[in-house]
Amino acid sequence: MDFLEIALIFLILLLSIFLGIAGIQVFFILRDLKKALGKLDAVLQAGENIAEDTEKPAETVGAKVAKALEKVIKRNPKSKRFYKKVL
Repeated sequence: MDFLEIALIFLILLLSIFLGIAGIQVFFILRDLKKALGKLDAVLQAGENIAEDTEKPAETVGAKVAKALEKVIKRNPKSKRFYKKVL
């Protein structure tokens, strides 16, 4: 074998080893990314649950205030006109 053939075989082996190591590193990075996204999803889900829990009482208070305002408006059926009837 010539020196060139040995050098090419050595370089091919070296590049294969480096690509294998790089592939393993990419696998670990993607695995860590999956864990981080899972934690982020849990945090966002908890925030959504908190928002839903605070939304329910606000809706009931808003509905009760609306009903009270409707009763107040119905008690005073005579409302003043701000315009003159023309005909």
